[in-house]
Amino acid sequence: MDFTIPVSFNSVMLDRIICADMARELLIEIGTEELPASMVITGAEQLLGNILKILDESHISHGNGRWLATPRRLAVVVYEVAENQDVIEKQVVGPPAKVAFDSDGNPTKAALGFARSVGVDVSELKVVETEKGRYVAATVREGGAPTIEILKETIPNAISEIKFPKSMRWVNSFRFARPIRWLVALFGNEVIEFELVELRSGRKTRGHRLIANIEIEIPEASAYEEVLKKHFVIPNFEERRNLVEKLAEEAAAKVGGRIVKDENYPELLDEVTNLVEYPTAVLGSFDEKYLELPRCVVVTAMRQHQRYFSVEDANGRLMNYFVAIANNLPDYVELMRPGLEKVLKARLEDAKFYYDVDLKRKLEERLEDLKGIVWREGLGSVYDKVLRVKELALKLAHEDPDVDLKALERGALLAKTDLTTEMIRDGKEFTKLEGEIGMEYALRQGESEKVARIIFEHHLPRFAGDRLPQLREAAWLALADRLDTMVGILSTGYEVTGSQDPLGLRRIAYGLIDIVLGLNLRVPMDEAIRMAAEPFGNSELTSKTLEFILSRFENYLEEREGVRYDVVDAVIASGATDLVNLRKRALALKKLMESEPQVFEDVVIGQKRVANILQKFEPKQLPDTSLFEKPEEHTLFERAREVKPRVEAAVNSEDFEGALRALLELREPIDRFFDNVFVMTDDERIRNNRLSLLAFVRSIFKLYGDFSKIAM
Repeated sequence: MDFTIPVSFNSVMLDRIICADMARELLIEIGTEELPASMVITGAEQLLGNILKILDESHISHGNGRWLATPRRLAVVVYEVAENQDVIEKQVVGPPAKVAFDSDGNPTKAALGFARSVGVDVSELKVVETEKGRYVAATVREGGAPTIEILKETIPNAISEIKFPKSMRWVNSFRFARPIRWLVALFGNEVIEFELVELRSGRKTRGHRLIANIEIEIPEASAYEEVLKKHFVIPNFEERRNLVEKLAEEAAAKVGGRIVKDENYPELLDEVTNLVEYPTAVLGSFDEKYLELPRCVVVTAMRQHQRYFSVEDANGRLMNYFVAIANNLPDYVELMRPGLEKVLKARLEDAKFYYDVDLKRKLEERLEDLKGIVWREGLGSVYDKVLRVKELALKLAHEDPDVDLKALERGALLAKTDLTTEMIRDGKEFTKLEGEIGMEYALRQGESEKVARIIFEHHLPRFAGDRLPQLREAAWLALADRLDTMVGILSTGYEVTGSQDPLGLRRIAYGLIDIVLGLNLRVPMDEAIRMAAEPFGNSELTSKTLEFILSRFENYLEEREGVRYDVVDAVIASGATDLVNLRKRALALKKLMESEPQVFEDVVIGQKRVANILQKFEPKQLPDTSLFEKPEEHTLFERAREVKPRVEAAVNSEDFEGALRALLELREPIDRFFDNVFVMTDDERIRNNRLSLLAFVRSIFKLYGDFSKIAM
């Protein structure tokens, strides 16, 4: 005990991690029955996340990890995984030195007990200097367990914790997307032994189900991909995806065509990639007569059930060819082609039948049929909705000089008629073409191109990132349709809670905001909602719907434009409900916050002080200057009266940066007021007059927004 270490006092004085030097590659593979394509990537990503979490929480050093996946296997590889847990050295403080040692320097029962409790010999105790005085301490080591022993216990949990939208149950109620058939777990060349669903882990995987369906030994983790490729399995998703795309493009080029790469192409490419382990392209054809069908119908027939790629020529015209990706060798292409062509022909024959029947009736004749389709239980028919939406769209758009009101009225009337067609109704594979079918039929039945486009474009955007309507007529109709849907659903008492939103009200709101901001539609949202709510006769609907839309607007600006939620709250408090206007306010405020953070903070803090003082105070009039006792009162009032009309003019002209510059002129007189004036004086007349002055100042700021809502 001949030295003293000065440290800050804590029960644990020091953490020091000693990393292991030796490392190996870790491989985990779950072999399954064929997984649904939509579950392949999510399953592999979860497996990787679970394994990395185990390593991190167990203090096992490791390098990068990546997932590999095919329809029959989910796998992860993690590089440079330490052979042992990190050893953590901790310096633990015990009793005071004067208690731990007697006057002769011999350890007391306190020292012996402390040494025993931390697992060290009493001779290893040290004396440390803390702010509380001299204490004894011991250095203890934790961790260092073999990695393979930890993984044996934890990998089964990593697998069982993978969640799928739908799963199967078997063997002791274990749930997974599909039955597990084998497990591979290697740490370098060593098997990590564990048991799950009556299977023992090992080094044996399986090759391609059709071409090399045999057991294969993986000698070590680093050989995994190489061994599988020799047995016709490409486990790397990106590599397989690139190959699928290359093969499809090469096949289309043989007939002078190219693959149709529309908005559905990326999703189709991913899905096809996750249906095969060893892709082969098959070029097929179909009768040219089917090209008389609307393009969207032919493409959908190929994509929806058959997962075929459509082919177009250099001018973008659809060709009577397709490319299918088979999970087999190229040697069997000629054997596979007739079957692939046959199933497509059946789909196209169905589509042609629907098409021929549908064109026998004009869309306008189908309006009566809409009366027989219930829109929402208790909310009438789709026909009722069409009439409501038509009237609302005309009201919303009547002041827009760029709108053809006659085309809008006609498009609104026909917008939902394709719901009654053979092609769309009854949940067929073409149901997703709602709107597109209406447009195609309208064009073929002599409606104007604008009316036809309104029918289709009013459905846009159909999902996040989808294109917006190009026609303003379609945009106003889309807005009216979404408002009618929202107030209708909310009128039934429907509530969006947490992640529960089965009717997709959030999606509808985001689409509405996309349309308004993307096409610069200037409309007070409270007035638009009030008109939409009138047919439902619920006085609370307007405020309820507006609150919901503004809450989505808050999230929208934060996600899309990086505007903090509290900044959006602040501008919403201005009372403006024009979303374009609110966005401009929020962006100007964000710019000030980022360019002049100290000025911004001072203004916000000042407004928070004002808001706190004014709680429960309702001014009845402007302050009386004759009651001012301090020069700071006069200065603040005069500056506020001078600034107010400039702020009003700037806000009214949407010069929000100008409005902020004018408001900033009040920062200094507000600060001086608070530094030199005591507001809550005992004299009630003076106190209320000063509160009226602050309320006047706050009313000027609230022309822009409520700055006190901003978190600092």
